[in-house]
Amino acid sequence: MSLLEKKMLDHSASMMLLVDTDGLRITRANRLAAQLLGYTPEELLEHRIIDIESSLQDVFYWEDVAAGVYIEIEWQEGVYQGCDGRLIEVSKSVSLIRHEDKTYLLVQARDIRQERKTEEQLEHTLSQLRATLEATGNGLLAINWQGQIVSMNRMFCAMWAIPEALLTQHRDEEVIIHVSAKVREQEACQARLKAIVDDAESEEYFHLTDGRVFECKSRPQYLGERIVGRVFSFADVTRRLAAEEALRESRDELERRVEERTSELQALNRNLQAERQHQAELIIKLEEAQNQLIQSEKMASIGQLAAGVAHEINNPVGFIKSNLGTLQRYVADIAKVLKAYSAVESELGEGARAGVSKLKNDLELDFLQEDLDALLVETNAGVQRVQDIVRDLKNFSHVGSSDFIFANLEAGLDSTLNVVWNELKYKAKVVKEYSGIPELMCAPSQLNQVFLNLLVNASQAIEEQGQITIRTTSTNDKVCIEIEDTGCGIPPESLSRIFEPFFTTKPVGKGTGLGLSLSYGIVKKHRGWIEVSSEVGKGTRFSVILPRHVDDATTGEPDVTAVR
Repeated sequence: MSLLEKKMLDHSASMMLLVDTDGLRITRANRLAAQLLGYTPEELLEHRIIDIESSLQDVFYWEDVAAGVYIEIEWQEGVYQGCDGRLIEVSKSVSLIRHEDKTYLLVQARDIRQERKTEEQLEHTLSQLRATLEATGNGLLAINWQGQIVSMNRMFCAMWAIPEALLTQHRDEEVIIHVSAKVREQEACQARLKAIVDDAESEEYFHLTDGRVFECKSRPQYLGERIVGRVFSFADVTRRLAAEEALRESRDELERRVEERTSELQALNRNLQAERQHQAELIIKLEEAQNQLIQSEKMASIGQLAAGVAHEINNPVGFIKSNLGTLQRYVADIAKVLKAYSAVESELGEGARAGVSKLKNDLELDFLQEDLDALLVETNAGVQRVQDIVRDLKNFSHVGSSDFIFANLEAGLDSTLNVVWNELKYKAKVVKEYSGIPELMCAPSQLNQVFLNLLVNASQAIEEQGQITIRTTSTNDKVCIEIEDTGCGIPPESLSRIFEPFFTTKPVGKGTGLGLSLSYGIVKKHRGWIEVSSEVGKGTRFSVILPRHVDDATTGEPDVTAVR
């Protein structure tokens, strides 16, 4: 190995180990592998790979290699054992290399222990944010730009008495209908809940059929400069409005009574004018009695009103003070953790310390700590991928769910692209030609699996560089999703068998032959069919055709005739 090649290996960000399949001995190792495992590069060459990889699945894997079964691995988690016996969590990949009539396996691995710590810290922060969301006294509802409910707290569910079935089955449209049905201003309420992309903040009152009054405040949720959703806050202001109405009535009553008393006294004064000279002392006493009576009436009414208002204000002030105290303690705890990490930063190795310092500078950690309060407010309004996604950053995909719901297939295509992007980005340019197809009643997670299989197949059909085009169209009775590549194509003699279980045109170890068979079954379950056309050397186009309405659905058979 030349000096240049050695330097290239030593400057790699991953551990690099070259393993001879004959005897599983390590024949090459870079400097990072030696440092993390606690060996010198020369000492590593005296070991077999099974001395390093210690998890049970790794032992089985290398036993298969020793038996002549070579399977490439694309980044899976494993455990390495250092020279001092400590265990190191890693993410690794294994690539097959043939050189000078010999077979080698190149193992690339990276230490993921710090990633684990970061994930734990993020989960802790999200847990605190969830607690803050549930601690608020208002009912909170977040809806994305597609009209889907991404979050609601327990207070919202309790205020509107949302049935458990709607919550567990995620029937978002029925939740909105349920809420609107409880309001006298049904059309206004429904219009407000569907005005997601409105860029203005709103504040209005909804009068419920049971006599309660809810104050609804909403504001748009932005991602950059684009509106991606809207957050609604509902507060039960029935008692407050009743107190305000009582205050107005008491004030009007007080003014009426004062006017009556004043009129009476003015009439009395007019009667006494004729006797003023003879009854001057009596008039003075009557005026004093009048002033005392008016003042007494005012003070009694104002005292009652003040007591009622004070009682109403005391409740929100109490929970606001409690929430602020809790939030301050949480922020203080996080600051202590950051301070503790800063205290031990000097104990890190030079390379790690430089990486941490660069990360702190890139992330502007000092500014983040100063601006934490404002960020917490924004995060509380927008929490709903991390995590989110999280949860999402579920997502909106209910992975594994077989429930049929209305779903946006173009959004599902985008989600699937995010999942396989690492597979596509180095080999293909992805062109999206969406036509805005309508939502479809389907099992979205299952269709996402179909899209994933077709995209991975398209990527693997492209040897060096090419293009993958994703096209959507619709008619009155069906929708069509096309995935077209500029890869090697499928030979005519194989075209009629591609949906057979375990049939594959890929080299040994590159595929199971089950992807298209499972995809065909999923599409058939949706009463649709798959059409495919291909030409060797030019590419392949798969068309997934699904009925828009269940009543119009017909079970189709895949067209496997090359049409180009």
